Amino acid sequence: MLGALLPPPGDSRLLAVSWLVKTVGSGLYLTTSTLFFTRVVGLPVHQVASGLTLAGIVALAGAVPLGKLADRFGPRRTYTVLLGIQFATMAALAFARTFPAFLALVLVFLLAEQGSTAARGALVATVGEGAERVRLRAYLRVVTNVGITIGAAASALVIQADTAAGYMALLWCTALTYPAAAVPLRRLRSRAGTPVAAGPRKAERSGSGWQVLRDVRYAAVTLICGVLSLQAQILSFAVPLWVLRHTEAPPVLVSGIVAVNTVMVICLQIRFSRGAEDDGRAARMCRRSGIALFAACALVSFTGGMGGWAATALLLLFAAALTLGELWLSAGSFGLSFSLAPDGMHGQYQGFFSLGRGAATAVAPALIAVLCLGDHPRAGWLALGALFAVAGAAAPFALRARGAVRHEPSPSPSTG
Repeated sequence: MLGALLPPPGDSRLLAVSWLVKTVGSGLYLTTSTLFFTRVVGLPVHQVASGLTLAGIVALAGAVPLGKLADRFGPRRTYTVLLGIQFATMAALAFARTFPAFLALVLVFLLAEQGSTAARGALVATVGEGAERVRLRAYLRVVTNVGITIGAAASALVIQADTAAGYMALLWCTALTYPAAAVPLRRLRSRAGTPVAAGPRKAERSGSGWQVLRDVRYAAVTLICGVLSLQAQILSFAVPLWVLRHTEAPPVLVSGIVAVNTVMVICLQIRFSRGAEDDGRAARMCRRSGIALFAACALVSFTGGMGGWAATALLLLFAAALTLGELWLSAGSFGLSFSLAPDGMHGQYQGFFSLGRGAATAVAPALIAVLCLGDHPRAGWLALGALFAVAGAAAPFALRARGAVRHEPSPSPSTG
C-alpha cells in the first residue's frame, strides 16, 4: 500500500523514501518534544515556548544564505551535511539540562532545518523539471502526512507511559531518523547519469549571487503564499482551543477534524497538483485557495455557542473547506516557487520562499488569538477569511509585477 503513495522507482522514489523517514522523526518530535523539555529537562512551559519562538525567528535569517550554499556546493551534499547537523543537535538535546543549552541547541537545529528546506527544494529541481517537479512535490506533501501520522502513532505508547526513560529513548530514535534519511540520497543520480553532487556550479555563472533579493515578482508571490499559509496554524493552534472553549461539540471532534484533513491530503494532493507547472494555472490555484479559506473561516465563525450536533456538522464542513484551501495552496505554491526561479539558483530561491511560511508560523498564534479567540470571534474569523480572499485574489496580478528578474531557462537543470 505504501508503494502506491510513492513515485515510480528512480530518483523521485529515493527522495520520497528519504523524506518519509525524516517525517516519521518529525511526528515523533512534534508530539513529545514539549513533554520531554518540561518533564525530563525540567524547564518551565513559558521558557520552552519563548525559547522555541526566539530560535524560530532567528533561524529564518539562515534560509537564503544556506540555500545559496546548496547552489554552490550541490543540494545533495548540502542537504546531507545539514541532516548530520540535525542528528548531532537532536542527540545533544537529550543531555541538555539548562535553558541556555536548550536555546543554543534548538537554534542550531532550526537553522539546519531552514537550510534543509532550501536544499531539498533545490534537490527536487535537479531530479525533475516542469510537471515532474510539481508532481514530486505533491508526492512529498502526501509522504509528509503519512510520515507524521506514523511518528505520532508510534509515540502514543510513550506518552501513555509518561516516563523519563521513554521520552529519552524517543528523542534518540528521532535523532537517528536524520542519518537514516541520508542513506537513500547516496544513490541519487541526475537524469544524465552523473552523480547529483558532482555537476557544474551553474549558480556561479547564472548572475548575481543574491539575485532573489532583487526579484520583486518572486517576493510578491512569497508574501502571498506566506499569508495563505496561515491556514496551517488554524488547524494546529486555533481548532483545539475553539472546539473546547467556544463550541458545544464533543472534544473528540478535534481529532476528527485532523483526520479529515490528513485523509483528504493523502488522497487528493497529487490530483490537485496537476497543471500547476503552468504559472497562470498555479496563480489561479492560489486564488481558489483564498476563496476556500474564506468559506472555511465563515463556516467556523457561526459555530460559537452552537449546539453539539449543529456545531459538529458545520465544523466538519469547515475541515473540508480548510483542506481544499490547503490543497490548492500547496499545488499553486509548488508550481510558482519552482517556475519563477532560475535554474542554478533554486537553493537561494527556495530558501527565500520558505521565509513566507516561516514568518507566518511565527506570527500566526498571536494573530489568531487576537482575531479569532478574543472578545469578538465572529468578526475576527470573517476578517481572517477576508485576508485570505484578498491574498488569493492578488496571486494572478503578482505574476505581472514590475521588477521581476528575467532569466532564460537553462538547457538542463543544475546537477550541483
